[in-house]
This record gives sequence, C-alpha cells and structure tokens, in this order.
Amino acid sequence: MASSSEMKLRLDKIDSLVEKGYSVKTKDKNFIPILISPEGKFVNIFFKSKYGDDSLPGFSWIAFFFPFVFAAKIRNWKYFWVVGFIVFILSFIESIFNIDTSYASSIGISMVYGFGYPLQRWLFVKSNKEEIGTFKSVLLGLLLSLVASLPSFIVYGIFSS
Repeated sequence: MASSSEMKLRLDKIDSLVEKGYSVKTKDKNFIPILISPEGKFVNIFFKSKYGDDSLPGFSWIAFFFPFVFAAKIRNWKYFWVVGFIVFILSFIESIFNIDTSYASSIGISMVYGFGYPLQRWLFVKSNKEEIGTFKSVLLGLLLSLVASLPSFIVYGIFSS
C-alpha cells in the first residue's frame, strides 16, 4: 500500500502515540475514529499539533480536497452514509428557509475528514486489507457520492414544485 511521505510521517506519529499508551477507537456513531489518551480521555485532534508533549498526526490536505476518493480507497463506507444523511437533513433546511448551506457543509465535512483521515488510514493499514486503486476509487467515490445525494435531490424536487 503506497503512502506519501507526509502520510507515512502521520502514521508513524500514531504508532508512537500507541506505543505510549494511546488508543485509536471507532464507534458506530462516530464519523471518524477517536484518539484516547493513556488516562482514558478523549484527545481533541482538531486544529492541534500536540497533546501535552506528544505530537498529534495532523491534517491531511489531500483527504480534505478529495475525501470521497480516499474514503473509497480505504473502504470507509460510513463516510458516504454520514455525508448522505447530512446532505439529506440540510436539504430540508435549505428548502424551508431558502438558504444555501452547501459550501459550508462541504467545507465542514472536508475539514473533519482531513483531520480524521490519518487515524482512519492507520486503522486501515493495521487491518491488512487491500486498498482500492486510485482510478477505481475516483469512479467509485463519485458514484457513491451521487447515490448518497439522491434522497436530497428528491427533497429538492418536492419543495421546488
């Protein structure tokens, strides 16, 4: 599995944290994995480079700009479910109040995924699963994003008529 040097550095940081007693956990309701300190406390990975003296994995710009590709690449199907749900709920808000939330929601989802992707990628690497190729990930990510958006298109259609 090929990783950029920047991602390799992030994964090494996570390995170092785990060696110090941190853990990476996933829960069904969480969009991204969470980092737990050796004391059992949730570690906020957003906009922070350190937790105490320990260096955090940081932000993945490539996952920020292309979250659907990298979610498909590592088979993170939950990404598409969560995005579909968020877009569906926001389609009601947009239709009722006649406001556009698409830019804010896109940036927000991308920010969360950019911070969470290194943890997601680390878990994927540890699972020893084979990643999907880049070309297939682009196509699959676009297709799944379209499928996840279908319910919101129906809401827009109902409210616009």
